[in-house]
Amino acid sequence: MTDRARHTAFAFALVAAFVAYWGNFDGAPRDYWDTYIVLPATFLAGEPGVIVDEHDQAAYRQELRGELPRDLLAPRDFGVISKDQRIGAAVTFAPAYLAFGMAGFRALYALLGAMTVAFAHALGRRLFIREGTGRMGGAQAALLAILVGFNPYMLLMDRLNANFVAVPIALALVVLLVDERPHPLLAGLVYGALGGIKNEAIVLAPAIVVLIAARPARARSIALFGVGALVTIAPYLAWNRFAFGRALIHASQYSEFDGWRPTFSHEILGLRFNLNGLFNWPFHDMLVRTPHYPFPTYLTLPLTLHICFGGLGLALALIGAFARRAGGAPGLAAPVRVSMALWLVCWLGLFVFQENWEEPKNTFGVLAIVPIGVFAAAGFGAMIDGRRDVRRWAVLVGCVALLELAVVGARFVHVPVDERWYVRFPKAKVEATAIGCLDDRSRREWMFFHTDECASELDEQRRKLTRLGLLPRPYYPLAWHESDLAETLGARRPRVFDIWDKIYGEE
Repeated sequence: MTDRARHTAFAFALVAAFVAYWGNFDGAPRDYWDTYIVLPATFLAGEPGVIVDEHDQAAYRQELRGELPRDLLAPRDFGVISKDQRIGAAVTFAPAYLAFGMAGFRALYALLGAMTVAFAHALGRRLFIREGTGRMGGAQAALLAILVGFNPYMLLMDRLNANFVAVPIALALVVLLVDERPHPLLAGLVYGALGGIKNEAIVLAPAIVVLIAARPARARSIALFGVGALVTIAPYLAWNRFAFGRALIHASQYSEFDGWRPTFSHEILGLRFNLNGLFNWPFHDMLVRTPHYPFPTYLTLPLTLHICFGGLGLALALIGAFARRAGGAPGLAAPVRVSMALWLVCWLGLFVFQENWEEPKNTFGVLAIVPIGVFAAAGFGAMIDGRRDVRRWAVLVGCVALLELAVVGARFVHVPVDERWYVRFPKAKVEATAIGCLDDRSRREWMFFHTDECASELDEQRRKLTRLGLLPRPYYPLAWHESDLAETLGARRPRVFDIWDKIYGEE
């Protein structure tokens, strides 16, 4: 393929990605997850959304002075902080809202989808294209862009979501570090911004250090990276200090938020601590699962990744993780392989033991698609390079068979429900009969916290998560959502349902 043809194809892919994500967007604001972004973004822009109750009546009297952060802190009236808001993603979307009104949320969402494709392709070219591997490396780069940019895990986030924002930023970070001429200072700036938008991203530090340490002048590069990270994360830490009283605090642990948020005792290795959250074994005395889910998160996240990559994609990732680079073979360099493995272990390891779960939290696993995609693209190259090696094909078939067997085996796993969840969300027992069983869409709404699980729902989720499949498939049914550009271009002050009062019960 000539350079002109390649550039044309790449431009077409970016336009296709923008259009696909434009149509995939279900609107803003949508349910409690989006209010983490929409409300503070509108407040930051000085044209706040109107908080309404279930009868569409204004729930708060808002009198802004045009002063920040005062307009975000109004304990006697309405303040963003009092409703459990994180400032990072809001800062990201506030300029788009300021420029284009409500259409800005959709436009930036679509742009981030296109950026994911672009950065994934750029990463693939840096990892796989070298002397003697141009055509194969180009194919691997294109495959990585597809596996990450159009992954069902990305598409299931059809609403505003900080995890969605984090994926292209994380990809850009790795591109800067694996470039022929690394940019540690710029990478540090990106990492700090990523940490401000998605606090949990700090666990990627070991993976990043491996990449930096593998290049010359490692001490200087690590210092530059640290300086850059501190510069961009400092405003977020200052905000935490002002709003929550401590710079180093996860907003979910702030005790003055509205709503009934009890703490629970946990213990590990003799260390006992209280937490506003529900950790599973070994922090809890037994293995449990969140109501509405047939499996604990230990299984839910891997099974979701199986849906979004298919057995073949995960098998290729296993092969790519161990394929050695020798001569012109298209394997990964050792530091990249170690970094991607650390990324996967650290990211998933942060979430698999948590059981204060629901459908939006399933999206926490999305950053795992980057290392899995890298490994799968490497595995694809290894298979093509050794296409005449019968043993290699036998290994692929064996990996697929073992993965699919594990998926089938999960059908027979039965774990008791986590009774602590009903303490945190007491309305689930009180109002359950009035709402009944939930379908996929309802599980993403406030009703999730007002219902108990039922047998038909659990059976459907068990079938969904343990269905065999070689290829990726949608986690939710795909739908084209009508564009709201004509109605919302320039429109301000969206009406946002006061979802917090619907989620949290009273003590």
